Amino acid sequence: MIHATQKIAAVMTTLIALHIGQSFAAPAATTPVAPAATTQASPVKVATTAAKIATPAAPAVVAPVIKPPTLETLYANISKQNKIQTKRLDELEVANRDALTRNQTLQLENDNLSVQVKVLQSDRGAQMFIYGAVAILVGALIGYMIASNFLRRTRRW
Repeated sequence: MIHATQKIAAVMTTLIALHIGQSFAAPAATTPVAPAATTQASPVKVATTAAKIATPAAPAVVAPVIKPPTLETLYANISKQNKIQTKRLDELEVANRDALTRNQTLQLENDNLSVQVKVLQSDRGAQMFIYGAVAILVGALIGYMIASNFLRRTRRW
């Protein structure tokens, strides 16, 4: 149980150190911790010795001491982050301006196309009106010609 806790502590400190950004050498191995003497009955002793034989003893690992960052390193990190953020902000502002100009040109083009559609629709309406007027005239002429031929034939008889 002691070995597992020490392993977990070593892994956790390594992860924390990597997360903070500090790197360090591999932790030094120390001598294995001797198990405490037990005063239990002999069947239990046999079980514990069998467990010791089944799993090899891992050396205990001492976790390195992590020093907290100094004010200078914190200030340097913050200034780096500030520079990166201002650079990103400038890039975003430029991209935003480009997007706004593109949006305005697209809106103007959309307005222009909608006006053209309205003009074409009104032209189509006027064209249909002319087609209707021509159809009525042609129908009236055909009706007049048929009526005049029919009346002429009746007069002949």
